[in-house]
Amino acid sequence: MKNILLIIGMLVMSLGAVAQAGQDFPTFGNEYLSQKNKIEIYPNPSVDFLNVRIKESELIKTELVVYNIIGSKFEIEIEETADNEYRLDVRNLPPGYYLLSIKDAPSDFSKTFKFLKH
Repeated sequence: MKNILLIIGMLVMSLGAVAQAGQDFPTFGNEYLSQKNKIEIYPNPSVDFLNVRIKESELIKTELVVYNIIGSKFEIEIEETADNEYRLDVRNLPPGYYLLSIKDAPSDFSKTFKFLKH
């Protein structure tokens, strides 16, 4: 048991040294895609439209879905205004907090954002 605690202690100390040296930890799966697919949603809070911009996108088949806080899905009009830029019509949504899920099945990407509808 003491050997296991010693090994864990050494591992924690070595990770701390790497973090202090400013080195990055390796990334896997969605973390790598998240660095490539920089997503902006604006304005937040929103009244009429919510804009979504994906920079440095590697997404192939982007799907945007809006849910309320308790998980009910809302059908809203989504317009692609430019390459990797979307405008969501939120005028008919009741005021409150919502979740915007952005998914891409081919690359196994999934990220969710919270926004406020006034």
